[in-house]
Amino acid sequence: MFEILRNAYRETGPAVATGQKKMNQMINKPNILAGVSHEVRTQMNSIVAFSYLMNNERFSDNEKREFSEQIITSCEQLIGLFENFFDTAVLESGTARESLRETDIARYFESLTSDFRVLMRKKGKKDVVLIQEDNLPDKLMLRMDTARSSRIFSNLFKNALDNTFSGFIKVGCTYYDETMTFYVKDSGQGFSRSSDLLLSDNPEIQHSDSQDTYSAMNLILARNLILALDGRIRVETNDAEGTSVFVSLPVKESSDLKILTGTSSENKIAI
Repeated sequence: MFEILRNAYRETGPAVATGQKKMNQMINKPNILAGVSHEVRTQMNSIVAFSYLMNNERFSDNEKREFSEQIITSCEQLIGLFENFFDTAVLESGTARESLRETDIARYFESLTSDFRVLMRKKGKKDVVLIQEDNLPDKLMLRMDTARSSRIFSNLFKNALDNTFSGFIKVGCTYYDETMTFYVKDSGQGFSRSSDLLLSDNPEIQHSDSQDTYSAMNLILARNLILALDGRIRVETNDAEGTSVFVSLPVKESSDLKILTGTSSENKIAI
């Protein structure tokens, strides 16, 4: 499978030699390669097994519905795994381009948290409370790379969700002096692993075959995207003995609509 990936990458055009070298280095990292291969086999086996069970008349309609949900979950895991792998490859090649869009930041953040709530329901996280903190001024229009930013924030949230079985996950966003800071705080137990993968200069070597490859690649891609956007990362423990991750990204206010560059005095919280 990975020989196909190499060939496909070579055929995408005259990517510079250094980019090709970095791509090959990433693919040949043994921990990541073994982890991705294992994860693909696991999810494919799950899809085949549950598809077979769905055709067995011994099971009730409710059980078959559960099998169908498991198949969908495995497909989503596979898609996410490949997206992370290919996006990381593009970043390693040095050919990715920034795509700035004018964005209403308050609506953007609200849309993100809505997606987070849907994800929590899908994963059945009934014992985890999502707390949304909004310190943004109304009608603040920013020019930013929304696609990459969304990927960063979503991957950080997924990591918090994987590490939190009960308690809370708190997400928030602030803006000051052309810098947007997004944070994810949780009461889970993933601080050591999160800090290793997000702060290491070589996060791939921090990953071992005993860890969840899907979650690891979420963090590795988030880190690489933050650096590509000239952002900053801070990881620390919090009062709940969980993990707090802060990401600061440079953004530009819209030239057509200049808004006060401080944060709103009103602190809105939604649970």
